[in-house]
Amino acid sequence: MRQMNKFLLTIFVSFPFFTNAASPATPHFASGYVGTIPTSPDERAKTYFDRPAVRQLLTALQNGAVTIARANTVLSKSGTHLADLERMRLITESAGKLHIAFPYFTAADMRNIHAATAKYVPSLVAAYRAHETELSAMLARYPVATVSKKRLAFVLLAGFSLNLDALDLLAREGYRQPLLITGPGWRYGFWAAEVEPNYSYRAYYWGSSSFPTDAQNLTPPVDYTFSSFGDPYSDPRMNFPDLLGLEPRQMTPPVRKIAQQLGLTDDPKLGLKNVIGLERGRDFGTILFAIREGAHMVPQICDALPLAARPDCGNELALLATTHYLKQSGQRYELIMPVLGSSDRPMMEAVLGLSRSVLKNWLA
Repeated sequence: MRQMNKFLLTIFVSFPFFTNAASPATPHFASGYVGTIPTSPDERAKTYFDRPAVRQLLTALQNGAVTIARANTVLSKSGTHLADLERMRLITESAGKLHIAFPYFTAADMRNIHAATAKYVPSLVAAYRAHETELSAMLARYPVATVSKKRLAFVLLAGFSLNLDALDLLAREGYRQPLLITGPGWRYGFWAAEVEPNYSYRAYYWGSSSFPTDAQNLTPPVDYTFSSFGDPYSDPRMNFPDLLGLEPRQMTPPVRKIAQQLGLTDDPKLGLKNVIGLERGRDFGTILFAIREGAHMVPQICDALPLAARPDCGNELALLATTHYLKQSGQRYELIMPVLGSSDRPMMEAVLGLSRSVLKNWLA
């Protein structure tokens, strides 16, 4: 297998969770993460954000700073301590007063954001369309004819560029200052936004996940990364890496049927039972890169797997076809999802570089 250079340097997760506290009067919020998240719930900001007393305190803080004494009264019977909220960067203390310390958007904030979006996004779309011919020429350099260039453009522009690389660009240009919670092997930011019931987030591709990357890898490590992208209504996504950790009840019926035929397992790394499992990702990666490099018939594809894994090859191919990575025609399989290797680096760098330039000029 050819080396897959690390285009994704960290795990990026922005799962939009639609949550509510115990009281029906409490507004609904979407919340999520950006970065590498810890496995322990005690180290996740959302664990504390979802507690009614914490939500009550944050609601009070919307109107301005509150005293430590008042905050302690709100939290007194909740089992949550101010130290936890400060550690999770949900609140901060200054001169004996508490303030909200993370990206927290009220309904009024969101109305302003939506108004700005409606006003300015069409000009961003126009800026990209002005480079359509140039972008098309770059994308044409991808040699796998069975992969739609529109799908490739979506992955590189909506996924890698605007969903991942743009965060770094915005930080470098001074438009954003990440507020990060850090610990051993993980670093992430947390956000929350009040949901406007009459506003649809359909086709807002703000959710993504990537594995393996850097320290978060298999044993022994592999040199490629699975990434998925979607809107809030796509969860749980029936592709990788998400699918490796889904329980059968979370899968669509066609995916569940083949996953059960393939065989489910307990994954100690994920702390989950009855899942496909992270280690199985090694087989799927091997198969996809084998096809990317020219193996199309079943015997050729399966020969790329270790001897012990070959009996599962048929079901693994069936799962990849059901999840729309592959198109099957008898014993022949073709890629329909982008699989990117080191030979694609010049094309990818050209597309990302152009996208970076378009975004930077538009922001200016």
